[in-house]
Amino acid sequence: MILALLYCRYQTYRLVVKHFKVTKNSAALSVEVGKKKGLTIAQISDSHFSPFYSPKRFDKIVAKLNQAEPDIVLFTGDLIENYNYWQTHDTQEISQQLATIRAPKGKLAILGNHDYRSNGGNAVSHLLEAGGFTLLTNQSTLVDQLSLTGFDDSQEGTPDYSVTPVKAYFSILMVHEPDQVKQLPELSHFDLILAGHSHGGQIRFPLFTYKNFGSKTYDQGVYKLTATTSLVVNTGLGTTGPPLRFRVIPEILYFHI
Repeated sequence: MILALLYCRYQTYRLVVKHFKVTKNSAALSVEVGKKKGLTIAQISDSHFSPFYSPKRFDKIVAKLNQAEPDIVLFTGDLIENYNYWQTHDTQEISQQLATIRAPKGKLAILGNHDYRSNGGNAVSHLLEAGGFTLLTNQSTLVDQLSLTGFDDSQEGTPDYSVTPVKAYFSILMVHEPDQVKQLPELSHFDLILAGHSHGGQIRFPLFTYKNFGSKTYDQGVYKLTATTSLVVNTGLGTTGPPLRFRVIPEILYFHI
């Protein structure tokens, strides 16, 4: 039992990097290994900064991101585990770490359900902004011929799905809970939808996977929602509850457009 727990704890320190090539009018996402091509977007999610995931551990994430030289970095929610802890601890190191991420065309983010806990929404928003991230809360913006839209968290926030994306050649949507896609009035507005929240189940047994609220339908990987719209669920970086992972390695995703 002790060895099993140690192994699951070790898994939280691992990191996998995945590359996808995304094309217009095709929901197919092909894994691509190699150097940066075209416009590159990095997605990170669910750091859950806490006593078990300190800002210092984020060094490896920043190094990997900056080495890849993405044009844009997107963060899909749950920066912290619970604001109740960070009310009595220094948060400056979190924003400093975020600020060291380099992305010449912009860094954008949305909030997740844990960011709102213990009335942490405003504080987490300020942390992200201090780290150079633009918060998209039921908003859409244009970045280098890309339409980037973010909806608020469905559990703790107030999402407004009536917001339509800015018109552009390619449209990307950020939501925290992947099952939010079932609430969208028009999937065709988006070519690519990026989500987090689920941690891929975090502890994923071969015959049983825990699926939490908000990710019971979509919990990990790539889903073809329509002929032209794909959903990708990032397994995140940190943990919630027990600081353990099993068969779900933390990840950074890159999309080449």
